[in-house]
Amino acid sequence: MKGTRFLLAPYAVALLAVGSGLLLTLLLQPLLLQPLLKPSIFLLFFAAVAISAWYGGMEAGLLATALSTLAVSYFFLEPVFSLLVTSLDNILWLGLFVLVTTVINLLNSELRTAKQHLQTSLQKLQVSEAKFRRLVESNIIGVIVGNMDGAIAEANDAFLGMVGYSQEDLQAERVRWRDMIPPEYIEANNSAMPTAGYAYAELTSKGVCQPFENEYIRQDNSRVPILFGSALLENSPNEIISFVLDLSKRKQAELALSKSEERYRAFLEQSSEGIWCIELEVPISPDCPEDEQIQHFYQYVYLAECNNVMAQMYGCSRAEEIIGVRLGDFLVPSDPHNIAYLRNFIRSNYQLIDAESHEIDKQGNSKYFLNNLVGIVENGLLVRAWGTQRDITERKRAEAALRQREDELRLITNTVPVKISYVDGEQRYRFNNKEYEDWFGLPASEISGKHIREILGESVYQSILPYVETVLSGEQVTYETQLPHKDGTNHYVNVTYIPQFSQQEKVAGFVALITDITLHKLAEAALKQSEKRLKILTEKVRIIPWEVNTTTGNFTYVGPQTFEILGYPLSDWYTDNFWAKYMHPEDREWAIQYCQESSLSLNNYEFEYRMLAADGRVIWLYDIVNVVRDENGPQLLHGFMIDITDRKQAEQEREQLLEREQAARTDAETANRMKDEFLATLSHELRTPLNAILGWTQLLRTRKFNEITTGRALETIERNTRSLTQLIEDVLDVSRIIRGTLHLRIEMVKLVPLMEAAINTVYPAAQAKEISIKCRFDPKVEVVVGDADRLQQVMWNLLSNAVKFTPKGGTVDVQLKHVESSVQIRVSDTGGGIAAEFLPHVFERFRQADSSRTRSHGGLGLGLAIVRHLVELHGGTVSAESPGIGQGATFVVSLPMKSI
Repeated sequence: MKGTRFLLAPYAVALLAVGSGLLLTLLLQPLLLQPLLKPSIFLLFFAAVAISAWYGGMEAGLLATALSTLAVSYFFLEPVFSLLVTSLDNILWLGLFVLVTTVINLLNSELRTAKQHLQTSLQKLQVSEAKFRRLVESNIIGVIVGNMDGAIAEANDAFLGMVGYSQEDLQAERVRWRDMIPPEYIEANNSAMPTAGYAYAELTSKGVCQPFENEYIRQDNSRVPILFGSALLENSPNEIISFVLDLSKRKQAELALSKSEERYRAFLEQSSEGIWCIELEVPISPDCPEDEQIQHFYQYVYLAECNNVMAQMYGCSRAEEIIGVRLGDFLVPSDPHNIAYLRNFIRSNYQLIDAESHEIDKQGNSKYFLNNLVGIVENGLLVRAWGTQRDITERKRAEAALRQREDELRLITNTVPVKISYVDGEQRYRFNNKEYEDWFGLPASEISGKHIREILGESVYQSILPYVETVLSGEQVTYETQLPHKDGTNHYVNVTYIPQFSQQEKVAGFVALITDITLHKLAEAALKQSEKRLKILTEKVRIIPWEVNTTTGNFTYVGPQTFEILGYPLSDWYTDNFWAKYMHPEDREWAIQYCQESSLSLNNYEFEYRMLAADGRVIWLYDIVNVVRDENGPQLLHGFMIDITDRKQAEQEREQLLEREQAARTDAETANRMKDEFLATLSHELRTPLNAILGWTQLLRTRKFNEITTGRALETIERNTRSLTQLIEDVLDVSRIIRGTLHLRIEMVKLVPLMEAAINTVYPAAQAKEISIKCRFDPKVEVVVGDADRLQQVMWNLLSNAVKFTPKGGTVDVQLKHVESSVQIRVSDTGGGIAAEFLPHVFERFRQADSSRTRSHGGLGLGLAIVRHLVELHGGTVSAESPGIGQGATFVVSLPMKSI
């Protein structure tokens, strides 16, 4: 209702003002209707419109204008009491009235609007000034009003407290902002660090200085970090208003944060664990299904931060090399264990402790890590996760190897025919192999963890308790006893307890090795009976039964036959090292070694060796050995020594006869082969000159030739005849040598003429092959005693061989010199040489390096054999030297100065 009245009030004022103007005009009508005063009728209505517009605004003013126009036209203009105006003059007056009143309304409206704006601005200014004053007086920030010269006119307590001054200091003008600026902040503008010069330039050019960090010097000369911003006051280019924020706490927080960051970085770098942070490019709600979250992780999770230790776990040198990799790049999605790992992370409300993951490094190698991680949820979404990890790859490998070794150990222990058990220090079972479990007929689950008394029974436990206490004191124990079997019978067993020590050298438990020796005991009894009968039997035959203790190495029993076979009394056999002492020296080392090695690995073995009898005879023995052993190795050796001397002698005689037969057969085969080769060579060597002789003889009989051809034919026949003669002479010489009928005609022989004659004989052949023969004769050599023809034959054979085997253009060197008490003849050539393997056979009869029919040089292979025999008949020696094939050969003949 009040609002409605407020809205109608301007119009009521307009109606009242027009009514008042109408009433006053009617009262003054007689005066106002005079012709000269006719325009004065509108004066009071002008006032009514002005009052209405002033009070009610444009709308009220227009209402007053309309009401005034109606009132004037009805009451005062002709025709009176009619709204119809016919006079043009009256119409003009009414139009002028409406125009003027409209202008009045507009002016009043503008004035009213300006007044309202002014009032609104004043109200806002008052509110703003109140707020500013409240801000200043609240001392939340420091506020100062001063001038560009450094003076401070006003400052709140916050600022004064910040710089250590009081209001009295301010009133006494002892507080100046320029004096509080440190010297380094009064330098010229620096974009990296805004200074006082920067603030001055900003204020003078822009009127406003944006906030920047600075320092003020307090009254006590300490410094306070501040955030400073200022602006020039309007219409006062020298006055400024500034706010100042104390940054001490923020700086301290920043310093603490920086130190914390340094500590954090140092922790990252020095930590032995990998530290990491993963981010989700697209956060996800924890309310999403597990499978959707896991798929989301592999799609959007990446490594945002880590230390170098973690990077090195993946084969990188620095963290920068691995930052940014996706989750699937190192957490294998195909491994069900990793999917379970992520499910546990989700189900644990994103907090996991000591969770294992299977990942791959940069090279694709499998890695296992132990992780602690926590997810960060912000605004209801999982955005990141922090975690640490330790590389447990080696531990996992060790565990796998340990499991494998445990499996192998169980497999091995299950295959060993020994009952094996491990008992801890509290006498409770911790491990049993299958043999042990089968002995009692109980599964492992019913034995493991139980006290040995519960399994063995009270009576058996009391009987073995002393041994258990002994092994728990740290000593190994071995004993024999009887244990109940699941079949209800008692079995003989051999038991060994081996203590197991902890790192503190305390007994943590022991291993029990139990062997069923029931059959062994029965066999042992039967064996003793058998040995007793065997001893009685062997004492009556030519076999030496024996028994040796392996611990001492001495005989414990030897049959009485030893005296008959070897001649030693029984008492000698029981002395130390008797067996080794009287063994044949050639057999002693290997026989003892063989016996020792065989006894360690074999249960039965046999061997043959020789022993020396008391009378010096060599006796062959065939020894059959049986080894009796227990868990500690061989304990007893026993066997039989059988005299096989007669058999060995027969074998040796048979072997010698066989060797002689084989040697004779080989010699016969060799002689037969050499004979065949010699006959083949002889046939070839005879056929060649005979063919030439026979051919020319037939031609000379059947044809007529001139003298030149006839002379050449006769020369050929003569040359081949001499060749045949030489071949026959060589064969005859060999025959004489074999029969021993070759004799020498001893005389004084001058070697130089003899050698020159031999050289002249082979010279034509050497000249035909352009072979140079060089002679070096020692003048000190004069004569020797010998057969001149045979010595010449020696020289001719050596020289003809040298020429025959020297290629065209080669050289033959002949030397004669005096060496001590003998004469040495050396014939060297540059021919084909002699192979090293043929050198020992070069002087043998019928031996040629190339005995094939296609050989390049002729001859029967008798020349050098004849040379050797002739030289030896003269008391000399002949030898051949050659570096090898293609490097020539040298033949050296040494003759004594006086022949035998």
